[in-house]
This record gives sequence, structure tokens and C-alpha cells, in this order.
Amino acid sequence: MRARRLDNEWALLEQLAAHNPHIIEGIRRETQPDADLFRLILHRTSALSPEFPHPVRESASHDVMFRYPAYYPAVPIEAFLTRPVFHPNIHPENGFVCLWDRVSSGDTILEALRKLQRVICWELWNDHADHVMQPEAVTWGREAKPLLPYEAVQVPEAIRREMTYAFRPEGFRKRLFVPSS
Repeated sequence: MRARRLDNEWALLEQLAAHNPHIIEGIRRETQPDADLFRLILHRTSALSPEFPHPVRESASHDVMFRYPAYYPAVPIEAFLTRPVFHPNIHPENGFVCLWDRVSSGDTILEALRKLQRVICWELWNDHADHVMQPEAVTWGREAKPLLPYEAVQVPEAIRREMTYAFRPEGFRKRLFVPSS
């Protein structure tokens, strides 16, 4: 099951990269004894430099690694930036990005990519102690209220049609079951 799921994840990433060549490039897949890795370059996603107390907007391209642990999908996808940026939920030394406050075995590379973009540009950040890896960024973020520009990964229509399991058909009415007494 894991191998099939990883193949589907890779196929999804290939489709996303083909549909968003100006945002996602250089995708490659690696297998390690304890995990599978998907590497890519993510463009058009602004970030703040890690130089605290004066972070400045920096380049909008990032080398990214998505790590699928041995027990995926029971364990969530992990994201890492080769060059960490200033953000409460990004580890300043190893680039680990805390993407998930809640996880589902149904989470895919699409959700991970979209969430990663929103984290890097400060649209999403979690100040709960379990998720904070740069405490000074929390204080700074509350005062500065940053929101950096990014170009969101677009989903091709073919993928959108395949995802119909998550949507109710138009005109669908939920019937309530009333047990007889």
C-alpha cells in the first residue's frame, strides 16, 4: 500500500510541476532506508531572511525536501527548507517546517505544497508552544503582521475532477434518518 501511495504522490507532483513550471521545477525522487524524499525548487514564494532582529524580504526561490517517513501515510509528510527562513514554525538550523497542526492519512503533496507556501510567506503561523521553533519570530510577527507575496500552486482541471470524492454533487440533499420509535 505504501509503495502505491508514494507512486501516486510522485505522479501528482509531476502533474503539478508540469502545470506550474514557473513555480515548481527540478523535481527528483530519492529512496533512503528510512524514508522516501521528493526534492524540488519552489519559486515565486517570498520569505524573510533569518537575520533577526531585522529580517528582510529575500529571494522567492527555495530548495525544498518533502520526506515521506517509513510509516507514511500513518505518519505525516515532513517538509524541510535547505536554507531556513525567519518564521516561528521553521527550525533555524535544519530547516524543518512544521506544516501540520492536524494531520490526516489523506493529506497529499498538494496540501503540503500549498501549506508550505502559506507558511513561508507568513499567511499561516502557529504560536502554540509545540509548533514554535523561532520564539523571537512570534513576537516580531505579532507586531509586524507580515504578509509576503506568493503565487499559489494551481491545480490542473484533470486533478480537480479526480478529487470529486471530496465534494457533494450539485443539488445533493442530505437526508436525515429519523428512527421509528
